[in-house]
Amino acid sequence: MACDLTSGRLWECKEQVGGIKTVYFADFGDLTGLTVSNGAISTGLTGKTLYRYELPDYTGNLTETLTASAESGTLFYEQALEITLHKLRAADSDEIKLLAKGRPHCIVVDNNDNKLLLGFQKGLNVTTVAGQTGTAAGDLSGYVLSFTASEVQAAPFVTDDISNATVVTS
Repeated sequence: MACDLTSGRLWECKEQVGGIKTVYFADFGDLTGLTVSNGAISTGLTGKTLYRYELPDYTGNLTETLTASAESGTLFYEQALEITLHKLRAADSDEIKLLAKGRPHCIVVDNNDNKLLLGFQKGLNVTTVAGQTGTAAGDLSGYVLSFTASEVQAAPFVTDDISNATVVTS
């Protein structure tokens, strides 16, 4: 297997903004039939069920870290997602418990309209859920959810139109 470089990268213009605006969850195994080509998924969402969570501005964060070990000859991607949901609600508590019990896939839509599929092969795991009331009037009353995944490939970009899927919002 060749490990030679194939391209370089020029300086990019300053035109990006941080943050996540929406996440879509799918039950583990429900996104079968998707194929990755050149780091992207361009077809296969038709007929799939996605559960949409809209996030308050600048309350979501995704970090994907490539870890390589020369000693063991391994390489993997650690994906860490943190989202904030405003308002404590009984229905949310039940749904969050289902997320924690499973290993969902997640499509993250950032504020630049990039769509990335996390947990593509193994699913995501909920690591912590903090439901909080806050102390002061301006403090968060809601949930902070943290997820992680360890994957063999980087999170693929999703270029297929999400509207091809069945999207559930409530």
